[in-house]
Order: sequence, then structure tokens, then C-alpha cells
Amino acid sequence: SAVQPLVPANSTPALAEAAQLLLPHLEQGSRIDAPALRAAMDAAFGGSDTDGVWDWKTAYDACEGAAVLFLRKYGKALFRKAASKAARLSAISKIANLLPTHTRRSEDAQTFQQFSTPIELAFAAATAAAVGPADVVLEPSAGTGLLATFVELAGSGLVLNELAEPRAGLLNQLFPGVSVTRHDAAHIHDHLDEALRPSVVLMNPPFSVA
Repeated sequence: SAVQPLVPANSTPALAEAAQLLLPHLEQGSRIDAPALRAAMDAAFGGSDTDGVWDWKTAYDACEGAAVLFLRKYGKALFRKAASKAARLSAISKIANLLPTHTRRSEDAQTFQQFSTPIELAFAAATAAAVGPADVVLEPSAGTGLLATFVELAGSGLVLNELAEPRAGLLNQLFPGVSVTRHDAAHIHDHLDEALRPSVVLMNPPFSVA
């Protein structure tokens, strides 16, 4: 039978470390291929996927974390150089082409509908929402923060929620100072702090199972 991944419940520090290890690939414009991804994950988690120390869904989360780190570090400068929406989308597509495709799905990913928003669509969604500095944006199913990154680049305030513990932990690492809750997004209105009054809700809803 297949080896069952034994990814630690508190895998946040290792996941964040893997994202940091992958960031230089994006900074150098080099593609994150399977060997590069495996090397970063093995180093961060102290073991291999074949031993069940990490799984490929977690590895893809680390790649997306690296993309968020890249955009938070260089996004404003990138957007200054690429003034038009079309030019910005082209630049973002180049970043997306450096990331691996999600060819392996875990059981948890299927069960909890953890299907990340492609980075180009995240940019398109934030652009279509026309968010700006006057907005407070709620992302009820924030995942690894790809949608939130473009909201932040627009100068909006962020309210993030993510049910999955590893992803919520990663969001805390990627967006220091932003509160991250862990409610069921399908019932977020029942749990959201009454003091929070988002002007925009932006999400890729994962509710097909429910």
C-alpha cells in the first residue's frame, strides 16, 4: 500500500522555512522544478516525502508561500514598472511560469476542496474588485494568501480566515500583523468579530462538497 504522509500537525515553521528556501529561485528567475522543490522540503522538514515526513500538497503550499514572499517584497516595484493592467498581468504570468503545476492531490485537498487560486486569476479577481486604500477586504478562505497579496498591494486592509491549520499558520508567518481566524468559511458571518466591517469580500469559494 502507498505510504501515508505523516506531516506534523504543527508544520508551520518548516513550511515557512521551505517557502524562504524557495524564494531565491523566483528572485533569480529560475523555475522551481521537482528536484529543487524536493531539496527545499527535505531541508526544511528534515526528511523526505518517501518517508512520509511531508507530502506534495504541502510542497505546493510552500511554493505559493514563496510567491507571496516574492510579491510582498517586489510587488510594488513591479507594479510601478508595469503601469497598465495588461503589463502587470504579463509580469505575473512570468512568475506563475516559474511555479510547478499541482499534479498531485492529497486526500485532504480533495476532501476540504483546497484548490488554490492560480496567481494570474488572483490578480484578475483583485483588479475586478477594484479594491483600494479605503477598503477592508475579508478573505474567508484565504489559503496561502495569493488573493490577499494583491489586496495588500492595492493598499487595502486585510481580514483573513482559513480553516486548515497548516495554511492558517503559514498566513500568520507571511502576513505578520494581520489577524488570521480559523472558522468554517461557509458560516463566517456567524463567527466574524462584530467590530470588523469589511467593505469587500473576495474569495474563491470551496463549497462544492457541502
